[in-house]
Amino acid sequence: IHLPIIFYFWFKGSGEFIISDNPAMMLVALGRISGLLAVFFILLQLIFIGRTKWLEKLFGLDKLSIWHHLNGILALVFILAHPALLMLGYGQLTGNGFIKQFYEAIFNSNELLAAFIAVLIFLATVIISATFIRKYLNYEKWHFLHLATYLAILLAFSHQLKLGGDFNSRTFALYWYFLYLGVFGQLVYYRFLTPALNFFKHGFYVDKLVEEMPGVLSCYIKGRELSNFKAEAGQFMIARFLNKKIWWQAHPFSISCSPAGQYLRLTIKALGDFTATLKNNLKPGDKVLLDGPHGVFTLKTSERDKLLFIAGGVGITPIRAVLEEALLNGRQAILLYGNRTSQEIIFKKELDELKQSHQFELYYIISDQAVINGEQGKIDKEKISRLVPDLNNREVYLCGPAPMMKAVRKYLQELGLSKKLIHFENFSLG
Repeated sequence: IHLPIIFYFWFKGSGEFIISDNPAMMLVALGRISGLLAVFFILLQLIFIGRTKWLEKLFGLDKLSIWHHLNGILALVFILAHPALLMLGYGQLTGNGFIKQFYEAIFNSNELLAAFIAVLIFLATVIISATFIRKYLNYEKWHFLHLATYLAILLAFSHQLKLGGDFNSRTFALYWYFLYLGVFGQLVYYRFLTPALNFFKHGFYVDKLVEEMPGVLSCYIKGRELSNFKAEAGQFMIARFLNKKIWWQAHPFSISCSPAGQYLRLTIKALGDFTATLKNNLKPGDKVLLDGPHGVFTLKTSERDKLLFIAGGVGITPIRAVLEEALLNGRQAILLYGNRTSQEIIFKKELDELKQSHQFELYYIISDQAVINGEQGKIDKEKISRLVPDLNNREVYLCGPAPMMKAVRKYLQELGLSKKLIHFENFSLG
């Protein structure tokens, strides 16, 4: 509904330019619509990454992440087209070349200089997020760069209202005010206000820390009235530990056991600078600010009683929780759990106890180590077909490294399983 409104008011203000015989004015009109569309798609980006619950429940975080990526590219096209078309158009009207027109416009107007800074921030964010550079940035630097886009949006908004050629209409100006308020209102509510209210209501704190194995730490979190905190097995939390050494960092971690109202357990593998320091920096009693729960990797999305769980490495953390809840609800389950060595199996004791108490099929699959009793190699098409002969009667929950999940999804579909019966989620947020 928003795009027709934007095009209507743009044509109302610049329609005579677009249908004129003057190429310069046509470029100006195209530059104006590019600017309007750039702002619209930027605001849409905030909705996609704003942890908006109603949107997350409808589509899931993976789809929102894909749309966020594609929408970011589309927004960048219009961000760059807006000044380029305007400089070409006004340059023809004034007789200036592109560079001279650009220089005079930027450095003779505070509003245009602010808008140019905003463009540079947007450009840096998109380029870094979409290229190999992302691999060399830690989570904090990448996250900080994304936070800088809020400043860019405010700079762009100021420029838009003061210099926007299509804002002679008070109705159109009010439309944009309400659009900004709606987007930022949801952002503030879901990303900042809700976590703060939950913190003051429940008083989350670290109860104990358990080293599951070298490099893997389980953090047990307690608080007041946890039975009223609505979290589901398979979801994840963005945790900020309010410890003076690490309070400024927040990271997403999966809930690793079925939340029963007594505590929340987050299991963390030392994979980076932050997670590697938790063992030494975190201690019982530390307060915790929790943003979440997030995700739709839960039993609510399943339709069948027979389930297949496939996990790789630390991907067992959400699988462990969903598996437990499925067994408690009387579901029939099979678990295929792949690791490089038997020493890297997380929750082995817990999984073996669950198998003994609920009699489900459990297969440890080891790729880089010889095994006497068990499955050797990687989780592949042959193993899935042999170990799960009734695959097409089951629904699948899958979590692990991205290449492993991509390969396993391909195997499952080749074996005849419908895409809609394969549940997976990549746990990363902006």
